[in-house]
Amino acid sequence: MTSGMYRAILFFGYPGCGKGTQGAALAGLPHFFHLAMGDIFRGLDKESEIGREFLSYSTKGMLVPDELTVRLWCQHVKDLVSAGEIDPEYHTLLLDGIPRTPSQVELIAGFLDILKVVHLNMTDHDKLVKRLRLRASKSGRPDDAKEEVILNRIKVYQKSTRPVLECYDKDLIVHINADQTPLAVLRDICEAIDPVLKTGI
Repeated sequence: MTSGMYRAILFFGYPGCGKGTQGAALAGLPHFFHLAMGDIFRGLDKESEIGREFLSYSTKGMLVPDELTVRLWCQHVKDLVSAGEIDPEYHTLLLDGIPRTPSQVELIAGFLDILKVVHLNMTDHDKLVKRLRLRASKSGRPDDAKEEVILNRIKVYQKSTRPVLECYDKDLIVHINADQTPLAVLRDICEAIDPVLKTGI
């Protein structure tokens, strides 16, 4: 691993496909640290200038500007390292929600040593919408509550985020059927990442 870089496994997929669920499940194992960009954004003080700026995008289902996203992520990780919560020599980061555009891929490239790109693929969009509605009702997340916002987030993913996969070598990418049960998805992810972890940790 190059000095100053973090080992990472990237999770991609539609909003609601289970990235957070799978990242949290894996984070219970040694050597992993789950970082969801959405959690970082939602942890912002909503009354602060940057918090209000974030809400102006998220409540419409829009992506936060790339430079702002990467700057926030880098500062958050730096703070966690300083606090002793992340040890770059010990942890592999499970990244959910970043990078979300080809521009973010370039901006964050110098910080990451990518071991695998996990693409959680869902073909059942009705199930996807139901998952997001359920998540909204359980957590009160305004960005998931309205159907028009949900549908816009899906369109934004198709236009802006899915092309990110084309930025990485095909050998790094594994496609996982996310229409399965969470346990079956976790099984398939573990089978895919275990070989790279044996050499990457």
